[in-house]
Amino acid sequence: MKFADVHEFESQAHVQKVGAAICLADPIEQQHVLTAVSEMKISTTIFNAEAKELQRLKTFEFIVADQLVAQELVLLFEQDEVDGDGISPAIIAVIHQEPEHPSKSTQVDCNFDGFLNFPMSQTEISTQLSVIMYAHCAFAKRYSAAWRELHLNRRIFRSVTTGISVASATLPDLPLVYVNPAFEEMTGYSRAEVQGRNCRFLEGNERSQPGLAIVRDALSNRRKGVAILKNFRKDGTPFWNELSLSPISDDNGQLTHYVGIQTDVTKRVDLEMALRESEKLAAVGRLASSIAHEINNPLTSVMNLTFLAQGTECSQDTKDYLATADRELRRVKLITEQSLRFFRQSTKAQSTSPAKLLEPILDLYQSHASNAGVKTIVRERPSRSIVCMESEIRQVLSNLVGNAIYAMQEHGGQLFIRSRETREGNQGREGLVFTVADNGTGMSTETLSCIYKAFFTTKGIGGTGLGLWISCEIIERHRGNIKVRSSQRAGASGTVFQLFLPYQGIASQREIDDISRFS
Repeated sequence: MKFADVHEFESQAHVQKVGAAICLADPIEQQHVLTAVSEMKISTTIFNAEAKELQRLKTFEFIVADQLVAQELVLLFEQDEVDGDGISPAIIAVIHQEPEHPSKSTQVDCNFDGFLNFPMSQTEISTQLSVIMYAHCAFAKRYSAAWRELHLNRRIFRSVTTGISVASATLPDLPLVYVNPAFEEMTGYSRAEVQGRNCRFLEGNERSQPGLAIVRDALSNRRKGVAILKNFRKDGTPFWNELSLSPISDDNGQLTHYVGIQTDVTKRVDLEMALRESEKLAAVGRLASSIAHEINNPLTSVMNLTFLAQGTECSQDTKDYLATADRELRRVKLITEQSLRFFRQSTKAQSTSPAKLLEPILDLYQSHASNAGVKTIVRERPSRSIVCMESEIRQVLSNLVGNAIYAMQEHGGQLFIRSRETREGNQGREGLVFTVADNGTGMSTETLSCIYKAFFTTKGIGGTGLGLWISCEIIERHRGNIKVRSSQRAGASGTVFQLFLPYQGIASQREIDDISRFS
């Protein structure tokens, strides 16, 4: 068998391995091996072991060397395979039989790929070399395939966009032994910073999360588990991490590692929270509308009874009391009617005026503003009607008015509300602009940068942090925009919001013309 017939494998080393090298001190043995290798049609190079060129030998397919030189080569090339620098050349050691025991070879403890027990005939040398090289090529192909698969797995781990972490299950406290680049980018921690640490450091002070019970159960029962946890990046920024945990066992079924797949689901969690809060607000609106509707019936009866009582014979004081009661009852009726109008959900865009949009809001906040010592100033310039979703725009204006009164609730102040026609730029869109201004405490630059974010609030537990976030979505749907400026300067503090709504916003020009024609 010729070596060329079995050579079908390409080494993973950086330099293609070719030919054979012979490092033998005995010239006769050297000639025997040279002849045998030549018969195998393999190019051969003679090396002097004392020439200190052993490092060059790694470029050959196989090496035939005296035992001591072969041992040195095994140690030299061993680290290369550990480092993944390709398969080493086949090391074939030449050993000699003991003269007094021809059938017994010298004891060899080194990990050679094969032996040539001299003295040997030419035929025996050729046969032994062919057998050794066939086995070496088979091993080399398996090694090459395994190394390619390992490199592929490493590239996959490094290229996926979700975080991957591996924790050792055989060491105390499950320390991390590997994280991929996506994990580093997601958390802000480098691989060196997290290795050897339990991943609980990502939890910060959030040690009582419901999701942690799922993680602990999965670890204690050595099974898979998926949990959503509130984690913190290196800079302290919180994010929601969907952790998928899986145990890894060896061939004997012994648990060795845990693999964690981390996905940043912050946007999804925020959206779900916003949806739940929006549903709560909608439910509150429906409840308020229902209550206002139910109040109307007994309220009308009481108003009628008051009117009848005023026509009976009674003292002037009683009549005055009845007149005062009638005024207050009419005010309550007006508030209930405005509440019904405010919370009534329209199913399509309608033509309306600024006064109709503001009137129910001012009525609702009249008592609140009076209690806070806030004086309301309203200026409306005549303007044409605008097509919009009335209930949605009222919701936006209600948020702005409510926030302005809140900013002045401690020391009172003035609430300035204005509506006027405007044009964006010289040749921009025509539309309507609402201005809501207050001389309250004002906002810092940091607060201004966060006011449109979901769940950001300066009202503590009294706020949801959704008002302006939802308002932005409504304004965007109407193709408008909102601007704000604020100051905390002593004697000139306050905040001004400007809401622009184009006439051709949520409705097309044809819809506007149709509404104008029949309104």
